[in-house]
Amino acid sequence: MVGFINRKNELHILEDIYKSKSSSFVVIYGRRRVGKTELSREFINGKKAVYFFIEIKPEALIFKDLEESLGEILKIKPRIDNWDDFFDLIFEQKEKLIVVFDEFQNLSKVNPGIFSKFQKYWDLNHKKSRHMFLIIGSYVGMIKKIFKDTKEPLFGRATMLFNLKSFSFFDSYTFLNAFFDMETEDASKFYFIFGGVPKYLLLAGQMGTDDPLETFKKLFIDTRILAEEGKNILTLEFGSEHRSYFSILEAISSGNATPKEISDYTGLPSSAVSKYLNELVNNYEIVIREKPVIMSRARDTRYFLLDNFFNFWFRFIYKNSRLLEINPERAFEFIMKDINSYFGKAFEKQAAEFLIEMNRKGLLHFEFMDIGRWWHKTEEIDIITLNKEKKEISFFECKWSSLDAEEVEIILADLKRKAEQVKWHNARRKERYGIIAKDIRDKEKLITMGYFVFDLRDFAPFLIKGNE
Repeated sequence: MVGFINRKNELHILEDIYKSKSSSFVVIYGRRRVGKTELSREFINGKKAVYFFIEIKPEALIFKDLEESLGEILKIKPRIDNWDDFFDLIFEQKEKLIVVFDEFQNLSKVNPGIFSKFQKYWDLNHKKSRHMFLIIGSYVGMIKKIFKDTKEPLFGRATMLFNLKSFSFFDSYTFLNAFFDMETEDASKFYFIFGGVPKYLLLAGQMGTDDPLETFKKLFIDTRILAEEGKNILTLEFGSEHRSYFSILEAISSGNATPKEISDYTGLPSSAVSKYLNELVNNYEIVIREKPVIMSRARDTRYFLLDNFFNFWFRFIYKNSRLLEINPERAFEFIMKDINSYFGKAFEKQAAEFLIEMNRKGLLHFEFMDIGRWWHKTEEIDIITLNKEKKEISFFECKWSSLDAEEVEIILADLKRKAEQVKWHNARRKERYGIIAKDIRDKEKLITMGYFVFDLRDFAPFLIKGNE
C-alpha cells in the first residue's frame, strides 16, 4: 500500500495560505501524472471543501455536477442554472470554504466567457470573503496564458502560481520501495526511465518487477501501456504544431543541444527552431535553456529536456516507433545497445541532486551557493560548484561505470587539465576535485589524496525505506 509520499513543502505552503483570514486564489499547474489531484485531495482532507473535475461536456451537465457536489457540503441540493447562480451561492457562504477546480483550463472549451465571469465575481467579492479557490491545470502553456497573459481577464488575480514538479531521485526511491526492496543502482535506472512521475512509478510498482529493464520492456513494449504516453500528453499540449515540437524534442533527447545542431537534425529553419525553443522553455517548461555556470557567452547556450521520462521517451520510443511496431524484439535489442549511454547522461542530473542534498544537510566539507555544468568549445565539465563569497570552486566528473583507483586518477588528471581553462579568480581561488560514479574501488586511497570521491553507496543514507 503506497501512502501519500512527500509534498511536505507544498502542503505547508497551502496550509499557510489557508490559515490566512483573507481569501486566496491559488493555481497549481504541472505536467500530467505528476500528482496535482492527489496533492489537492490530501490538502482538503478534513476541511470544508468542494471538489469539481471539469470535463469537456455541455454546460448544463457541468451545472448538474456542481449541484451534486455542493449539495454534499450544504446538506441541501441547490439549483444552478448558470454561472451567476454558482458564484452567488459560493460567496453567500460565510464559513471558510475551499473550492477546487481540477482541469480548470477545460472551462475555456465549455464556455469561452467563463474567465471574464470568474474575474467579475472575484473582484467584487474577494475582499469580503475568506474562501480559498484552488485551481489545478495540466496543460502548462494554457494555464500560464490564462493567468500570466496581460490580455487575459484573470491576469494578476492569482495569490500564487506554482509548478508542481516531479519527485527527486530520493523521493522516487521512497515511492518504489513500497513495492520492491531495491539496490541503489536499480532504483537509479527506474528514475532514469520513468523520471520522478508518481503515476509511472505506481505503474512500475504495480505491474513491473524489481528489474527496471524488465519493467521497461513490459510497460513500453509487451503491453504498450506507456508506448504512446508522450504523444498522448504532448499532442494536446502543443496542438496543430505538435510534429515540429516533437522533432525538436527528439533532436534534443538525441544529444543535439545547440540551435544549429537542432536545426541540422530536424531540417527546420533556424528561425522556426528559435521560436519553438522559446515556447518549449518559457510556455511549456519542458526544455531548459542553460549556459555554462561561469564564463558564459550568448553563443554558448544549450538546451536540455527537464524531464527524465520525456527524455527517455523521445530518445528511444518516439525515435524508434516504426521499428517497435514492425519488430518489437529487434527494437528492444536496439534500445539496449544505447541505453547505458543514456544512463550516463541521466546520472549527471542525479549526481547534482546528490550534491545539493549533501550541501543542504551540511554533510560536505565545504558549502556551495551555485551549481551547474561548464563547457567551452570542445571541453566539458559535468559539475562545477561555486562559493563566490569564499572564492571556492569544486570540479566533479560523473561516470556511470565501475572504476578502480587507477582509472579514477586518470579521470581526475584530465579534470584538472580542463579546470585550468575555467577562468574564475584563478590566482586566488580554492580548488577541489571530485568524482561521482556508479562504483569506485579503493575509495579510501583517493580520499587520502585529497579528492572528493562518491559512488552509489554514498547515496544510501538519503534513501528512506518505505514511507517513514
